Amino acid sequence: MNVLARLFPPVLLALNGLIYLGVGWLFISDVAGWFAVVGVDLRSDMGYTELRSVYGGFMLAFGAFLLVCALRKPYASGGVLLLVFTYAGLVAARSWGVLVEQAYNATVLQIYISEWLALVLSIAAWFCLKRSH
Repeated sequence: MNVLARLFPPVLLALNGLIYLGVGWLFISDVAGWFAVVGVDLRSDMGYTELRSVYGGFMLAFGAFLLVCALRKPYASGGVLLLVFTYAGLVAARSWGVLVEQAYNATVLQIYISEWLALVLSIAAWFCLKRSH
């Protein structure tokens, strides 16, 4: 197997791990500000607490898990498969909002495009891992 196909899955896992750690921290530290960027307005502090835990807490844990998968070869295939399923779910759900409900702004469209790209890259990484076995 060539070097690119061998290095691509762990690099993709590490990059996604770092991104999720960063975004998770942003949502923990300024949940109201980041939801305002995408046009989400909540009516109560309880809503912010809930979104802080889901977007911030989950993303931090997810990012840490992806970094472990990047650094521990036996976990790489599980991490990449999780990326495929995660991005497929995100793309499917956001497609409903963007294409069916027409509920989006420029920031949401950028996120949508990046999720599609991440899904394609995750599938490519999964194929790289399958070729190596």
